[in-house]
Amino acid sequence: MKCNIGDKVRFLNDTGGGTVVNFANKTTAIVRDSDGFDIPTLISNIVVVSEYNENKLIDENITQSPETHKKSDINIKPIKEKNINNITNINDTVTKDSDGIDFEIVLGFLPVAVDNPTNSDLQIYIINDSSYRIFYTIGKWKQSLIEPLGKGELESDCKEFVGILNKDEITESPVFQINFILFKNRDYAAQTVQQIDFKLNPVKLLNAKIFTENDFFEQDAYIYVLASSRKMLKDYINNISDSDMEKSLKDKKDNRHKNTKPTNETEIEEVDLHIESLIGNKENLSNGEILKLQIDRFTIALDLGISAHTKRMVFIHGIGNGKLKYEIRRLLDTQYADKVRYQDASFKEYGYGATMVYIK
Repeated sequence: MKCNIGDKVRFLNDTGGGTVVNFANKTTAIVRDSDGFDIPTLISNIVVVSEYNENKLIDENITQSPETHKKSDINIKPIKEKNINNITNINDTVTKDSDGIDFEIVLGFLPVAVDNPTNSDLQIYIINDSSYRIFYTIGKWKQSLIEPLGKGELESDCKEFVGILNKDEITESPVFQINFILFKNRDYAAQTVQQIDFKLNPVKLLNAKIFTENDFFEQDAYIYVLASSRKMLKDYINNISDSDMEKSLKDKKDNRHKNTKPTNETEIEEVDLHIESLIGNKENLSNGEILKLQIDRFTIALDLGISAHTKRMVFIHGIGNGKLKYEIRRLLDTQYADKVRYQDASFKEYGYGATMVYIK
């Protein structure tokens, strides 16, 4: 079945469908469903129900202002970054927000071809390495318009897959625009709304050394920091008095030793799906039988969580060969699509082998 980016499709072997937003390779399309999740799907497993109209430059759900349509020519700077924050009253905000005001928003680019990173398609991730949550949108400039790539909400210390950038797109030096709002679900120190343009330089990507070991992925990746509070805090510390510094350190130490009882909003139910935690002896079980036990445990726990109105559940599936994670997310995308949404769990808390499920 031939399909193109922008086509509306449905799945042959599963319920649901969405819009083709990219291609992972010659046989696999990236389909974005109605909840905004990108699902790698074999092209042979999809049917086109509505072809893309080339005269329609943006998604129906994106409303543009009249000013956007008037712009026929813009001067796109390679990297344009707005001021992070006004730090005049930073000493006051530190004492009011016990979690601190540190934030770092990052783009991660992972080569699809690990053995040949300089000549590979790139997976794009947005990473929230902070104590804040964020609402974000990310798009790519196309002349005077922005092609939407992704949107969503990320908890602190979490990352989310945005899409795949193919080699032809990389050579065109794409310019991305990222918008995000930092917030918390309680009283917090306000930060300025961020809007950043980032130009991906294909010449840099010809140097394999740009893909380095990092805190966010198991494989080497190109990490670009979009915005960070570190420079803001450094400038503040350089101008703070000795007495203020001592007071700040004392307050931080006092807050660290306070015993705080978590509220229902922050409570998370954890479900360990490692086979060792499910049965005592697995020696006589085949891989298929082990997987079935893990999936049964997953569905039972999730159904109970939905019945009990649990807000958040973390399913610890490990890394392994990725089969368990794939099956879990396939079920979430099909049988539970109208009841939950999900993303990678906090990589600081759970490593790389867990999925956070939010029950609607």
